[in-house]
Amino acid sequence: MDKTELHKKFEQIYSQKLEPKIIPLEQERKGSSNVLNTWGWIACLLFLISIGGFLLFKKANILILVIPAFIIFLIVGKKQNDFRRKIKHQLLMEIFSLFGQFNYSDKELITEKEIRKTGLFRYFRHKTDDDRITGNYKGMDVMLVETKLTHAEKRSNNYQKNINENEAIDFKGLIVKTVLNKPYKGKTLLHQKAIGQTGQKQAIKSFLSEDFGDEKADKIANSKVVDVVTGVLSFAEKIPVKNVKLSSDGLSFDFGREKETNIDRKLKEVTLEDPEFNQMYDVYSDDQVEARYIITPTFMERLKNIREVIGGFDVHCMIEDKYITLFISTPVNFFEVGDVSVPLDNKQIYEKVFIQLISIFNLIHYFKLDKKLGL
Repeated sequence: MDKTELHKKFEQIYSQKLEPKIIPLEQERKGSSNVLNTWGWIACLLFLISIGGFLLFKKANILILVIPAFIIFLIVGKKQNDFRRKIKHQLLMEIFSLFGQFNYSDKELITEKEIRKTGLFRYFRHKTDDDRITGNYKGMDVMLVETKLTHAEKRSNNYQKNINENEAIDFKGLIVKTVLNKPYKGKTLLHQKAIGQTGQKQAIKSFLSEDFGDEKADKIANSKVVDVVTGVLSFAEKIPVKNVKLSSDGLSFDFGREKETNIDRKLKEVTLEDPEFNQMYDVYSDDQVEARYIITPTFMERLKNIREVIGGFDVHCMIEDKYITLFISTPVNFFEVGDVSVPLDNKQIYEKVFIQLISIFNLIHYFKLDKKLGL
């Protein structure tokens, strides 16, 4: 099914399946939003009365009003999260049904232990999943997890002699895990170390195209401002800096890069015949022959071209047993279909998710994971 046919199918599913569910959910959302906003204002009022009363009258017992305010805040937050999960269960899965049988999972699909075992993110201590989706696409079991990996980083302030603890992001993006047609005997890890200025600009163009269209995204990606930013990012890949990130908050980095991976000593470095790929990736495997057998020129080209499909910056890959797992770092938020504060009857919300899914499943097609991959 090509993109045009998928769009037609989406229109059909929207009118026949999504819209009938959206109408009652939107009425429920409006009612819940009014109630939760009212309770939110009550909580704020109680909090202000408590703090203000204590400052004015110096009576500690008035601070007891903070307790109901705190309880209300917790209840409002829970109700908001419950409604968000409800619309994802009911609406997001209808969009996924275009591509196969999928379910929104409340269970952990990819564990911290499994990620830590790869050795890709040696410092991360906390994992926060936003979405967990599992299902079957053209006979393949697929798991999609939007997640964030972080660790606490202490920074000292020499002037004030204070030590602050900040959240450092080790990975933020999408993990795509699916099965190979044939079990892989060894273990091969591909760790991206550089993508260069061209790759940075391609990633920027790709994730901007969803909101601005291809023509405008291309114009922005080739602007002088982006030239400067991507020039800094690509230069940073060659000098001793760490935590270089481009996000909605701007460009950030720290000097003094430390080795951010912790690769299993049983895995030996693999040098491939493609010089450009060797500059972009460190490849490790416990079976040199099998690694070269699967990492063909076609495979390397598809991995390099992920930026054109999904807008990923850092893209790592693990091949082990019968699974291939991609870690795609991207500032794009996937699978957002609204919450209690956002109207649900905005068709563009679902069209955006639809386009994201086309990109993801095109990515799977890039690797032809339903084929034998030469094994």
